Amino acid sequence: MILLRTVVALGLLIPPAIGLHAQGTRFSVILSGKVTEYYSGDPMKGALVRVLKAGQPDGQWVTKGDGRYKFELERGWKYEVWFSKKHLVTKHVIIDTREVPAYPDVPFYEMDLQMTLFPWIKDVDLSVFEEAIGLATYKASVRNMSWDVPYTLQMRPVFSKVMDEYEKTDRGYYERRDRREREVYR
Repeated sequence: MILLRTVVALGLLIPPAIGLHAQGTRFSVILSGKVTEYYSGDPMKGALVRVLKAGQPDGQWVTKGDGRYKFELERGWKYEVWFSKKHLVTKHVIIDTREVPAYPDVPFYEMDLQMTLFPWIKDVDLSVFEEAIGLATYKASVRNMSWDVPYTLQMRPVFSKVMDEYEKTDRGYYERRDRREREVYR
């Protein structure tokens, strides 16, 4: 009987101990993805992915031949994730983990972030990429990290217009048009 009471007593003590251990574990957002070339979609080797935590350097990753990167972001911080490579347009996103609850349902959330990079063209104003191309925050309604849809909808036409100009310039559309117009006016 004493042995049975000991086993029952231990059985009652173990679940709270497991609960305390789970609450003591550190929560994180696992951010991973692939950096690719804009036109071909090929993985990009040598792209630098930097993470700033509250404006301070927190980590960096140089992509290998598969273009992949991976970071672990802690709960409670505002991060900027920057993607760059020499002679290519730099882009960044903001990931805000400050609203993640102290004890979320799971020990981590996964975010898959794919990024394309492309070369600078001197005749195209690409300063719009100084703005974040995406904002992500914790949404209590879905109990997960989510992209800020209103921000995306606001910025999409701006980025689309610039990329339309970029592609036309890169593919020689304006040069061909100008050449045709000069021939017409001769």
